[in-house]
Amino acid sequence: MISILLVDDEVQFLEVTRMFLEKGRGIRVTCANSGEQALELLGNHKFDAIISDYAMPGMNGIEFMKQVKAMGDDTPFIIFTGKGRQDVVIDALNFGADLYLEKSPDPRTQFSEMMQKVKNIVAIRADIQVAREKMKIFSSVMERFPGMIFRIRLTGKETVLFASAGAYLLTGYPADDLVSGDPPFSQLIVQEDRNRVDEVRRSALQSGDTYHVQYRLNTRSGGEKRVMEGGIAVRESGGEVLEGYILDLDCICHESPAPGL
Repeated sequence: MISILLVDDEVQFLEVTRMFLEKGRGIRVTCANSGEQALELLGNHKFDAIISDYAMPGMNGIEFMKQVKAMGDDTPFIIFTGKGRQDVVIDALNFGADLYLEKSPDPRTQFSEMMQKVKNIVAIRADIQVAREKMKIFSSVMERFPGMIFRIRLTGKETVLFASAGAYLLTGYPADDLVSGDPPFSQLIVQEDRNRVDEVRRSALQSGDTYHVQYRLNTRSGGEKRVMEGGIAVRESGGEVLEGYILDLDCICHESPAPGL
């Protein structure tokens, strides 16, 4: 069920719109006849979308929207304005409105457009929320991952396209340094292991399969770490790319065992 806060000073318009939107369409409409009343409702209720008329006495639609944003409320906001009021549309979008609707002489067309835009914006916001939650989970996992995630282009001069923040704990070099090539990541691989690593990577590029290879890595402090690299080859227009991870084996081996094990 989609919940909407509909704000307009015309009581008849509120009732007609509410009846149309709620008629078997999975939408619940709460009406307010002023920005002030709407703010009171927002203090106690959460909505999936807000639709507000612009031309209201006292607090107009944009002023109402500014107050909503000032409360830290990021509910999708649709401004309702008279036809030809491009100045209002521009101001509304500049101050944070997600969409706008123009009043139409054909009520059925107007309500249908309103319903479609509400459903679209609520669906988009839901997708964004899911993406944010996934990013939170990914960031949390990455903070505990004993190593780094990478993208490396092998065509021509080997180039690190991306290195996660774990690069610093793994190598002693910030991720940005590895991406800029200072130092080149290939030079961090212990020299005796470089040919073997290169052969495994090239074989993966030819077969398109995933790969795993263990080797030693020189760190900035002058030490060595045993690591395992795993990934997959990706062919792009810009050349051959490897995507994967480098796991700090020494870090894993040095972790204390759980009690009782």
